[in-house]
Amino acid sequence: MSPQIPAPARSATVLVNLRARGVAGRFDAGRVTAYLRSRAVEARIVTPASPAESAREAHRAALRGEDLLFVAGGDGTLRVAAEGLAGSNTALAAIRGGTANVLAHEIGIPRGLQKAIDAHLEGQRVRMDIGRAGNLPFLLMAGAGWDAAVARSVHAPLKRVAGPFAYIAEGAWMLPRLRTRVVRWVCDGEEHEEPLAVMVLGNTRLYGSVVHVTPRAFADDGRLDNSALSPRRPMDGTRISARLLLGRHEGDGRTFIARARDTSIETPGLPVQLDGDYAGETPLRFTVEPRALVLSVPHGKLPAIFGG
Repeated sequence: MSPQIPAPARSATVLVNLRARGVAGRFDAGRVTAYLRSRAVEARIVTPASPAESAREAHRAALRGEDLLFVAGGDGTLRVAAEGLAGSNTALAAIRGGTANVLAHEIGIPRGLQKAIDAHLEGQRVRMDIGRAGNLPFLLMAGAGWDAAVARSVHAPLKRVAGPFAYIAEGAWMLPRLRTRVVRWVCDGEEHEEPLAVMVLGNTRLYGSVVHVTPRAFADDGRLDNSALSPRRPMDGTRISARLLLGRHEGDGRTFIARARDTSIETPGLPVQLDGDYAGETPLRFTVEPRALVLSVPHGKLPAIFGG
């Protein structure tokens, strides 16, 4: 279990991704700063125009020694903000927005701007690992194969309108054309070569706010949980999918399960997604930066990914 890091919030930055689903229409900067001031928190609002600028603004908040960086956006916005906060004592404070809000869901952040702010101001802090795909950070998971192919194909306008259903619709449309590939990977020095549909390297447990692909993952253990689905026949894929939805895929003979500090996918040309966003192709090495991020979570029992 991660030790809690108590500290009253006195200063904060509120980073707002106005391009994220559901954010621009409901965010009132003046109202937010006034509410925070009423809670004895001096805050500034920033609205970065790009992911790179979001990372820079997060880093500036850390350099100022601020207690909290509130982030109104989706998992992709949280991911790039974490890059700017890595190694600092400024806590990442998620506010629901964007497509899926998987991290906010997993750690119990309530819906509604004011409720989320209150949860952080009255909450607690834990340290969590940051995953790395090459030099790129991720908080939830990295995926290689079919799920990344779907993430690559989903159009941003559809994501803003349909939210997570955009991935479901795109996946259903692509499924008849998806094929496994024989893929070579090395997991903590152990070599594997199998026909691969999907490999998920999970820092947390919840996948797409729907299923637990890596149900035993801990976000503070310095490892990624590797779940690779390797069907050889069509019936294998049907069986694995059914067991995945029931949370029983770990016992399937065509599912590779491991917990590792270092995984390299050596086969070239496999698409990769990080926290739901397409991020390039293999070959790629996946590692962990242990306990590099301070995360704000609600008061009470810690989320399961921190041993609660």
